[in-house]
Amino acid sequence: MTTPYDIKITPVAHRQFLTQPAKVQKDIIKTLDALSINPRPPGTKKMEGLMGLYANPMDGLRLVYKIEDQVVFLLLIK
Repeated sequence: MTTPYDIKITPVAHRQFLTQPAKVQKDIIKTLDALSINPRPPGTKKMEGLMGLYANPMDGLRLVYKIEDQVVFLLLIK
């Protein structure tokens, strides 16, 4: 059994989250729940030139995050 990853959201990402419509917020929460189980799902891209950063595309947005130990840090919602 895989140990779930903790999800930490930076203040910048939190502010960006709050500007999204309610439906998009729900989708982001579902995606974060899935990332807590598998932080490297199919479709996730490791960002070139940026050490340890990943981008997860979702309906016109991109979640940018970093994985350290058993923690996923959500950095940006663009």
